[in-house]
Amino acid sequence: MLPRKKHGDALEAGEAREPPLKDLDVDIVDLIRKTGIRENDIVGRSRDKLNKKVRRVIAEHERVLSFTEKHTRQKAIQDPVHGAILLEPWELDVISTWPMLRLRYVMQLGPAHIVYPGATHTRFQHCLGTNFLAQKCIRVVNYCEDLQEARFRPLSELLNDYQQKLFRAVAMLHDVGHPPTSHTIEFALQSWAGVSHVDLGEYLIRNSELTDTLIQNDIEPRDVIAVLKRRTKDPILRLLSDFVDSPLDIDKTDYLIRDAHFSGVQLGLFPAERVLLTNRVVRNTEGAYVRAFMLKALHSLEALILSRNWMFSDLYLHHAVRVAEALTSKATYFRIKELDLSRNEIVGLFTRMTDGDLYRWLEDAETSFVREYALRIRLRRLFKVILTRPLSSFEPSIRSRFIEMLHDIEMLTGAEEELGDDAGRVVLDVVDPELGEETLGKIPLLVGGENTGIDIVSIEDAEQGRPIMHALRQQKRILPTVRVYADPGIARQVRRRFDKVFPSAETGHVEDEYDMTDI
Repeated sequence: MLPRKKHGDALEAGEAREPPLKDLDVDIVDLIRKTGIRENDIVGRSRDKLNKKVRRVIAEHERVLSFTEKHTRQKAIQDPVHGAILLEPWELDVISTWPMLRLRYVMQLGPAHIVYPGATHTRFQHCLGTNFLAQKCIRVVNYCEDLQEARFRPLSELLNDYQQKLFRAVAMLHDVGHPPTSHTIEFALQSWAGVSHVDLGEYLIRNSELTDTLIQNDIEPRDVIAVLKRRTKDPILRLLSDFVDSPLDIDKTDYLIRDAHFSGVQLGLFPAERVLLTNRVVRNTEGAYVRAFMLKALHSLEALILSRNWMFSDLYLHHAVRVAEALTSKATYFRIKELDLSRNEIVGLFTRMTDGDLYRWLEDAETSFVREYALRIRLRRLFKVILTRPLSSFEPSIRSRFIEMLHDIEMLTGAEEELGDDAGRVVLDVVDPELGEETLGKIPLLVGGENTGIDIVSIEDAEQGRPIMHALRQQKRILPTVRVYADPGIARQVRRRFDKVFPSAETGHVEDEYDMTDI
């Protein structure tokens, strides 16, 4: 490991150090990642004792990965959103590792391209874009040590060379652990094994060829994880965490612009350049560095916040996108259950698979509706919306049941079987997105100037922020919804059963015919 002194002691005594997947067998996971075979075929065997075919797969994998050399000069990668992204040799080394290359075949929006044909952009592109915004923050954001004097200096003077390099590395690697179809199947992985894409990313940063690449380029993997998972008390590294993960971070900034660009949902566009230029770093009275925005940025922030919410209503929560995601997620969960995958297998397989691998894996299932779901995605024969109700139309006890289903897949699938008699005939979708009406209101604004000193006030406490907060709260009242998807042939039967099991104020006023369009 690299010497800690050199890198500023990111982790202090008493802080959390153990990874969430510490009980895994790294050697077994490595073999699963390279071959895709089951754990039972590995346990108790050395590499020499594995069958000839498996040994050949491992040898070919390692031989092809060896066809690489350390980069020695900068290169520019042309991005359709940001233009030329200039990468240093060490960054080129990082994106040439297998964990990063896999993201070239993981779609940013999962199966959303079924509805928006242009939405075929990838997690790899998004990681490059987030890295670009980190570079831009270093160049254009200013900071202030004393709010009373209000003298601003370039952020590059606050961050030393290693911290700047670490910032860029974290931005590049923040999504390296995404499973195939990105967030689409994360509910299945969480429900079965308690694993998130952040956990998978931490595992790869600690235990893959990516680990060696970081160390060879003088970046401590533990520092990357400390920033990604906020396992540090260091004020500078906590500031880097805020840049990458906060209500208005560079991650969200890139994916909102990128998703709008590729999907064609123009309402998602906003003046990102203006948002970055009006971002400031200030040191508060507790000694912590805080990201804040000049009051003149309020209109740009409003555009960003409203664009984000429009993207939810028009893209992320589109009914056909949601049913495609639900079919993929449910199929993945029941395929995992069918195979009774261990945590070693979960980590190994889902850091190996691409989107195409996942759907082929689902098509090989023994469970008939799992195969059917995969085929429905391939042939675009999705279930239709047969019922939709505002979540607010239900009694509090029923609303609570629906909200609980967001975190309990067995409860959710049990309700679906109750509505459709058999597993796989009905999909129940509880739409209750986190729109940020609580967190976005806490974003700090800077009020004042160099001669008068500066005060920090949150958007929700600023008079000028009232229209934004009103819009956020209005959407929170409108968007939460319960939808039921099924084939039209059983629509009337399922609606009657739903009204009996989940009565609402609207029961008895449900139309017999629903809009069966997908787009």
